[in-house]
Amino acid sequence: MKKKCYVIGVYPPPYGGATVKCELFCDTLKDTQISVEKIDAYEPKRHKNKVFKTLQKYISAFKSDDTIVYCLDSKRLKISIMLQSLFPKSYKKTTILAIGGVFHETVDESPLLKKHLKKVDGIWVETEGMKLKLLERGFKNIKVFPNPKLEKGWCIPTTSNAEEPLRLLYFSQISEKKGVEDIIKLVELLDRDGNIPYQLDFYGHIVTDFKETFDEFIEKSKKVRYCGVFDSTKSNVYQKINEYDILLFPTRWKGEGVPGILVEAKMAGVAVIASPMNFNKEIVCENMNEGFILEKEYPQEMLNIIERCYKDRDLLDRMKMGSYQSRKRYALEEYEDMIEKL
Repeated sequence: MKKKCYVIGVYPPPYGGATVKCELFCDTLKDTQISVEKIDAYEPKRHKNKVFKTLQKYISAFKSDDTIVYCLDSKRLKISIMLQSLFPKSYKKTTILAIGGVFHETVDESPLLKKHLKKVDGIWVETEGMKLKLLERGFKNIKVFPNPKLEKGWCIPTTSNAEEPLRLLYFSQISEKKGVEDIIKLVELLDRDGNIPYQLDFYGHIVTDFKETFDEFIEKSKKVRYCGVFDSTKSNVYQKINEYDILLFPTRWKGEGVPGILVEAKMAGVAVIASPMNFNKEIVCENMNEGFILEKEYPQEMLNIIERCYKDRDLLDRMKMGSYQSRKRYALEEYEDMIEKL
C-alpha cells in the first residue's frame, strides 16, 4: 500500500514564502512513493461553511497511521497542535516545518505549546542558529531544513564589465519592514556622489501603506525602475536574477528565517548585500566570499560596498562565484533523502 503524508499548510494566492516552501515540499514528496493529502488551514477563514469539513480532515489525519507535516505560521500551528492533543499518539508521526527565524521565541511565549512540541517526532528549523537555541531550551528532536530551493535551472555567474554601470537588484516585498526606505536613502547618496554609474531594478508586491512613498520615489529617480511582480511560473527566476551584479537586501523584519531570495541569489550567482537580521550572517558567509553583511548604517554602508565593487571588479566577481558555490547548502535535491525518510 502506498504511503501517505498529510501536509497541513496555507494555500491562498498570492503565494508567500511559507506557501512556496510548503508547495516545494509537497512536490518533492510526490516524486517519491509517498502520496500527498493537503489540508488547507486557511480554508475556514475564506469559507465559513467549511469549518466542520476542515475539522473532519484534521481528525482523519490524527486518527490515521500516516505521517503528518505542519507548515504553518505560529498562530495556526498553536491552534492545530492543541487540537491534536486530543489524539496524543499522533504526535509520534508528526513533523513541524518551522516558518521564519523566531520559532524559538514563539515556543517561549507558550509553555503549553512547548510541552506538546517536545512530543512530536521532529521539528525542522531553517538555520543552525535556531537549532542551537531550541536545543538550549531542552528540545532533542531538531533538524535543519534551510528553506531549500530546486537547484535545477541554476546559472553560472556572469563576469562583470567595468565599462558598464553596476546592475543592482531588489527582489522582495516592497515595504518599510523589508528595508526599502534604506534603499531610497542609498539612491540619494549614489546620485549625490555621481561617480558610480548604476541601474537599480525593483521586483515585488508593493504593500498598500508604502505605495505612495514608493511611487514618488520611482517617479523622480532616473536610474531606478519598478518592474512589477515576477511570475516564476512563466519564467526562470534564476535567469532573471543572473542578469544583475548585486542583490540588495537590507531587511529589518524581525521574523526573517532563511529568506527565499537569498537562496535564489546563490542559485543565480549574484553577490549579496544583506542586513544582519536574525541569521543572515549564517546564510551569507562573508568570510567565505558569499556576499557582504551590513552593521548599522545601512544606506552609507551599502554605498561604501557598492563603491568598492565598482572600483574592484575582481572582488565583485569573487563574491558572485562564492555565492554560486554555496548554493549546494540550500539545494532541495540535497534534502530528498531526509524528506523521503519521513
